[in-house]
Amino acid sequence: MNKQLWQDTFSVDFQLLAISSSLTDFQMAWHINEHTHFSLKRAKDHLIELKKGHFLNTSCFQHQTENISIKLLKNKLNESEAPQAFLIPEMKNIDYFLLIHDDTEELEILNVKSTLSKIKNVILIQILDANRLKSVVNLMT
Repeated sequence: MNKQLWQDTFSVDFQLLAISSSLTDFQMAWHINEHTHFSLKRAKDHLIELKKGHFLNTSCFQHQTENISIKLLKNKLNESEAPQAFLIPEMKNIDYFLLIHDDTEELEILNVKSTLSKIKNVILIQILDANRLKSVVNLMT
């Protein structure tokens, strides 16, 4: 009997920054707003389905304009029954992900990275290739 490997393919249409910091999600959003022209606001929690019918959530802050969408997602999931659950399990050392979808292509990811690296409690900030993440689908809901 032949077995076929099913492989989902996703079109990743955003740029991704990984951030390590001791700041809380509200503090991180506030500092990002202070250092950029973004206006991140608390949005509905980001839900992911781990197993059929079993959902976990994480905090989400969003900035939305006509052509730009920016989301700040906390990597550690808000779930007491799964204290070691992560949005992107292969990146456990990362505290936040900043997803940038820019239709105008005017927002330079290197400039955003440089600006955010000046935040006092940011330990690490790096640009990631979302296509290389095994759990990239968790960012896309």
